[in-house]
This record gives sequence, C-alpha cells and structure tokens, in this order.
Amino acid sequence: MRKIIRDNQAVGTIFLAGIFWFIIFRWQIFNFWLAMSIAVTILSSLAILWGASPIRREDLNLKAVLKGIISAFLLYGIFYLGNVFSRLLFDFAGSQIVSIYGIRKEGATLPIFLVLFFITSPGEEIFWRGFLQRWAMDKYGRFKGFLLASLIYAAVHIVSGNFMLVMAALVAGLFWGLMYLMEENIVSLIISHALWTVGIFLFFPVA
Repeated sequence: MRKIIRDNQAVGTIFLAGIFWFIIFRWQIFNFWLAMSIAVTILSSLAILWGASPIRREDLNLKAVLKGIISAFLLYGIFYLGNVFSRLLFDFAGSQIVSIYGIRKEGATLPIFLVLFFITSPGEEIFWRGFLQRWAMDKYGRFKGFLLASLIYAAVHIVSGNFMLVMAALVAGLFWGLMYLMEENIVSLIISHALWTVGIFLFFPVA
C-alpha cells in the first residue's frame, strides 16, 4: 500500500524547489552543477521519505527500458524541430538557447555527465513525477493533476529569466508527465530523462 502524500508536504516542497531554483539561477553563488546536485538530492530524498512512487521491481523490464530509450529519441526530435522553428519565430531565441549551454563552462564533460545521468535525471523524475505529479493526480484528478504538475515544473524555471528555458521545461514536463499519466513507471522516465539530457546537452547540442 503506497503512502498518501499530504498537501503540506507537496506544497512545502514546491516552495522549496522555487527557493532552490532562485538561488541557482538568480544568485548564482555556487557552482551550477554542485548546487543543482544538492537541490535535487534534497528534494528527491524528501519525496522518497514522504511517499514518492517507488521504483518497483516489476517496472524494471525490457519494455520499460525500450520505452525510455525510444521516448528519449522522440523528445530530442521534438526539441530539434523546436529549436529550428523558434529561431525563425523569435529574434531572441538563438541567444537564449546559447546562454543555456553556457553553464557547460562550469564543469568538465565527465563530471557533468555523471551529474546529469546519475543524480539530476533520476532525482528529478522521483520528485517531479513520482511525488509531485502523483500528489496532484490524486488530489485533482489524473488529467488535471498532470497539467498542474507540468505547469509547476515549468514555472520554477521562470526565475532564470530565460523564456526559451521555461518553454523547454514546459515541453519536457508535459512529455514526461504524459508518460507518467499513461503508465506510472519511474524506470522508463529515468532512462528517458537521463539519455535525453546528456544527449541534447553534452553530445548532440542543438545550439
């Protein structure tokens, strides 16, 4: 029997995420990768403590792995096309996309890969989908909860002041949120998130 996530726990972690993202993107007093690793670790730890959807043994199967891999490629394709069309529609898109990639200068490739693949990708899926979206779907209904959680995920990125980053978070949030809505399998989400983020950010950037 899974734990019931309390409203104060969910709302409290939303505010905490907002504070973390503000410190990371606005204050910038710490190395980005260190700060993000700490923030995601704290949020995912609280999520697990308070009832995040667990990684069940039956979820780790070939179907989940293939779904994660295929969805990562699909999301990359969406972002590739989004990059092309956004640059045609908005004069500022190119410079804002380039600025997102600027944080690569704050670390070497291998440490960034390890952070993205083993810390932020699993941690974000456990927190944003396995905890927050599950709470929202239980409280407001599955579809409304999915939309609310996706909007919150995008909203915390507003503090960056980067419109393209907010839109990227919204698209990714809706994509992974829909995956969770259709089948609450954290394994496929973690694989999708990990492969997509190291692909688009490190190995096959769109900027």
